[in-house]
Amino acid sequence: MYSSARLNIHYQRKHHHVYQFAILFLLIATGFFSFVRCFGDSMKQLQIVVLTAVAYAFWGIFHHYYERDLNWKIVIEYCSIALLGIGILWALILFVH
Repeated sequence: MYSSARLNIHYQRKHHHVYQFAILFLLIATGFFSFVRCFGDSMKQLQIVVLTAVAYAFWGIFHHYYERDLNWKIVIEYCSIALLGIGILWALILFVH
């Protein structure tokens, strides 16, 4: 059987995940709606994409640091995904304009 202290820790960690993913969702949603709102201003859109990608990478790295499972592979993965997103959206911006 699990002790009440162990269940309490599990409950707290689960709620931290919910809060952390809610913040990540808000970051991405804010970036998306800002991107759409600035349609026609490609420089502003690129700035929003870069800012959102940096926020995504920072938040992902922070999450793993908080969970105490951060390593260089995770940092490289988050930075790579952020750069990939910037590259894809930059190409899309250039293609549309």
